[in-house]
Amino acid sequence: MRQLNIFLSQISCAVFLFFSPLVLASNLSLIDAENAALVADPAIQRNDALAASISEMAIADGQLADPKLTFGLFNLPSDDFDLNKNSATQLRLGVKQALPKGDTLRFKKLKGAQYALAKKHQTAWLKRKTLLDVRLSYLESFYHQGTVDILNKNRRYFVDLLKTTENFYGVGRANQQDVLLAKLELSRLEDRINQAQNLFEINKAMLGKWVPSAQQQYLDDKLPVLKSLTSLKQAEQSLIHHPMVQIDDALVAAAKQNILMAEEQYKPGFNVGVEYRKRFGDELNGQHRADLVAAMVTMELPIFPEKRQDKRLSSSQYGYQSFKLKRSDTLRNMRQQLNQHYGNWLRLTERSERYKTYLQHQASENTKAALRAYQSGVADFSTLLQARITELETGIQHNRINVDKTKAQAQALFYSVSKE
Repeated sequence: MRQLNIFLSQISCAVFLFFSPLVLASNLSLIDAENAALVADPAIQRNDALAASISEMAIADGQLADPKLTFGLFNLPSDDFDLNKNSATQLRLGVKQALPKGDTLRFKKLKGAQYALAKKHQTAWLKRKTLLDVRLSYLESFYHQGTVDILNKNRRYFVDLLKTTENFYGVGRANQQDVLLAKLELSRLEDRINQAQNLFEINKAMLGKWVPSAQQQYLDDKLPVLKSLTSLKQAEQSLIHHPMVQIDDALVAAAKQNILMAEEQYKPGFNVGVEYRKRFGDELNGQHRADLVAAMVTMELPIFPEKRQDKRLSSSQYGYQSFKLKRSDTLRNMRQQLNQHYGNWLRLTERSERYKTYLQHQASENTKAALRAYQSGVADFSTLLQARITELETGIQHNRINVDKTKAQAQALFYSVSKE
């Protein structure tokens, strides 16, 4: 007996340790899931690093090239290598600096800054996209969790219904077919519960891509409340502030700098330098040979621009026009997506209200009436069973509509930019 108690105690401890993470873990809210995803998303962190990299490079690109130091020994006799023999022998030390054409450096720096800005806007877009993905995954998991809850609650009703039918059959008020039908529907319901639970676990595993702890937690039992949508007109007007459009704005500005840089190529570029020339030995009159100083200017002459400067300018202009058209295309597509999701949200809101106000109540009343009729012997068992199944399906469909409505709201919010 003592060994049996020890064995049972060990089993109890094992069961507690196995289920304790599920018991102790609090329900996962949508806000917690969003915060966890934003902190852990490597794509956002990688893009931040790229933005910083491009920003640093833009500063470097705006600087003058490093000066060049020259050092050499000239006109040294090859027969005896005597430094003092020839008056032309010189030791030269100089420095040279390249000066780019016009304001090329400034425009190049501004171009890099626009690319860095585009990356920063891309980070903002990635955050919005991550939030949307997490919300959609969370809401789909919420739907399946709600379906499991609805089915489990109805299972208790079907169990009671089976007992009632068996009692009626025992006193001759029901036939055997009613009992078999009740058992069949209960078995089908249990199979459906297993399927719904499996779908719930699958969707939680997908949510675990962003929130690893999601697989060990249940979700909140109330549908998340998202930020309210503005009017469709206001949402459309806000599209120009959306990160996707701001990315294109920055790329258009960068392309404009390409045009300005191409225009600067028609101007001459310069190289300037200065040299100190050390001489050795004495002149014929016995005086020491004087050292020399030289200054130089080299200028590039863009005298044949047809095949070079003109083509570069034309290329940059085409590129600029291409980015402007891309921005217009982005705005058009976003406006279409916003209208689609906003309209879907309005339609689902209307359907949800209809289910809440009429259909859910009517289905419940229909079940109650069918139960009274069955108990009075007016209606058969299949009528009662069908009424209950209809109420069950109405509840599940109402849950589906509410979740889809919130999904549509989340997708519309993805395209809408609030003034904060």
